Amino acid sequence: MRRLPLPFTALASLLLAACGNAPDTPYFPLESGRRWTYTLHEANALGEKTETFEITSAGPRERNGETFWLRRNSLGTEYWLKLDERNIVRAGLRTTVEFEPRDEPTPRTVLPIAPKLGDGWEQPSQPFILERAVPFRERFLHHESVRFALQMKITAVDEEVTVPAGTFKHCIKAEGDALIYVLADPRLGGSEVVVRHTEWYAPGVGLIKLQRVEPLETTQIVGGEVTMELESFER
Repeated sequence: MRRLPLPFTALASLLLAACGNAPDTPYFPLESGRRWTYTLHEANALGEKTETFEITSAGPRERNGETFWLRRNSLGTEYWLKLDERNIVRAGLRTTVEFEPRDEPTPRTVLPIAPKLGDGWEQPSQPFILERAVPFRERFLHHESVRFALQMKITAVDEEVTVPAGTFKHCIKAEGDALIYVLADPRLGGSEVVVRHTEWYAPGVGLIKLQRVEPLETTQIVGGEVTMELESFER
């Protein structure tokens, strides 16, 4: 992953060669048949919840003359990924109620193909755990009015990380933050929320840990923390 003797344009061509063989992306494997099981824990002032979900890699798909790499989660959502000159990007999405994948208006970067210290990119996002507490409980996850862009950056390239699936060495760490405003109290006006997002990727495995912190606690709206850790991995 760290060796890049070829120009990016030539590298991208090589990655997509060889009759659908998976590209060489060790920090984000795309080979068919891989399965990741994660434990997701979320906590805020209103309570805590832990659940398990899976992501599987379904390999290459051809669509409109392009090669995509398909992933599915255990809720049935499909992620259509492709490679540009520098990055692995999410170009499309299909939910269980859609017959065809929906193209992203602008393909969103998931991770650089060859991440190195200091690499940065913008990643569209939304709140994970921020929610209205009264007069009724409501997550802001699907609110179009609360959208923001995380300014992601590779901040470490040789981390050792322990999760339920084991201890992984030589991990990369990607961090990003964003400042958002919410009307948390009609008497006091809007409140600032500094969203902090961190991901760790292990070579040959992929994403092993994710942490999202959205700190806020008012009478109207509360934030909290979401942590996702790799429980098991099948090649």
